[in-house]
Amino acid sequence: MKPQLIATAAALLMAMPAAAQTGCRDFFASGAPRWEEPQDTIAALIEPDCYAWQLFVALNWPAVVDQKAPDSTKEFGDEGRVVWETWRNVRNGAPDTVFKMDGSDPGDWLDGVVPDTRLFSEFDDQTLQQIVASQGVFASIDDIAAEFFVNETRMSKASYEFTRANELYNIEGQLALFAAGTEKIDFPLEAKEVKAQWRVIEEADKPRYHWTNVTRLDGTTAIYGLTALHITTKDIPNWFWATFEHIDNRTPAAPTAENPNGAEGWLLPSIDRFACPTAPHDCEAPPSVGFETTKWANYVLRGTQIDFVDGRGNPTLLANSQPEQGFQETSSCITCHALATVGAGGDRLPFFATLPPASRQPVGQVGAPNPDWFRAPGAGDGNEGTLHYTQLDFVWSLMRAQSKQ
Repeated sequence: MKPQLIATAAALLMAMPAAAQTGCRDFFASGAPRWEEPQDTIAALIEPDCYAWQLFVALNWPAVVDQKAPDSTKEFGDEGRVVWETWRNVRNGAPDTVFKMDGSDPGDWLDGVVPDTRLFSEFDDQTLQQIVASQGVFASIDDIAAEFFVNETRMSKASYEFTRANELYNIEGQLALFAAGTEKIDFPLEAKEVKAQWRVIEEADKPRYHWTNVTRLDGTTAIYGLTALHITTKDIPNWFWATFEHIDNRTPAAPTAENPNGAEGWLLPSIDRFACPTAPHDCEAPPSVGFETTKWANYVLRGTQIDFVDGRGNPTLLANSQPEQGFQETSSCITCHALATVGAGGDRLPFFATLPPASRQPVGQVGAPNPDWFRAPGAGDGNEGTLHYTQLDFVWSLMRAQSKQ
């Protein structure tokens, strides 16, 4: 974390009266509009779990779809698309994509407004991690699972407009940064991104899930329930990370016709100091802020992350049992995303630390990045070593960029 940011945060806190230093908790106790998109560096640093819930409520607020904005006339928990579902999709083939297949400008923020109905083609069959894991390195992902598990990643307006303004939506724009010797890029403070995973649910499950009707490639329709949600924001230099899961994910499940891959359950403890103020902070319950009778009460904050290591130098871990199934216990969102890079010819740093041939399972990168990943060590004569990669500010979505046609 940048020293100047820490100093600024400390100065702000010292200048604030004691009663005002619980800003996020005060927010939930006040009548402030909960649908307003938050951007709060102090809360992200000092009250990360509370801030995660503030983001969760605002981004899951019912949306005015054609405006890509919250609908202040609706209540939290009302059915229909929510705010983040109207943001720009990073999937290349989606109608509102950031990364067009021909590498061209994706247009103004409101171009390609999200349609009211969901199509299977709007979703990815696999997460980026799973795609990499299935490309001959690890055991392949079961193709049947694509009918039951889908995911999507979406960029907020600030993230999208930065991507567009800097022509990061195509390979050539990213390679130009590397050719110019750019060490890293910096998204604006307001930048946000959401990664969600869905699975097929039954009609009887709908009251307990945020759900959507999906028309699949074969023309059939199915109900998909939201099962996992990553939220990341640029509130702090190395981004703020929070992950939520539906409570049904907690228990391991054997493979079934509806769930071909089964589920390994939660292998890391949940930590939520806002909803669970008593140590060890793992009550796995929603906070008492007024939505306990809605479908959103079935979602649990699994944890937040603001640094690579804790105060004793131990690597911090954060995983969601859905997109990180198979490597939860070696998963660090912040470390993985630090590897988002571009190098010569469009080369990228790999997601995973090692490729163990015996287990054929991915092992996530954890802890602080190695500076030598990005630039070769200097010769000790004051000259920097060769640039290996330009860091893309923790945004793996930029890997979706295509070449200009």
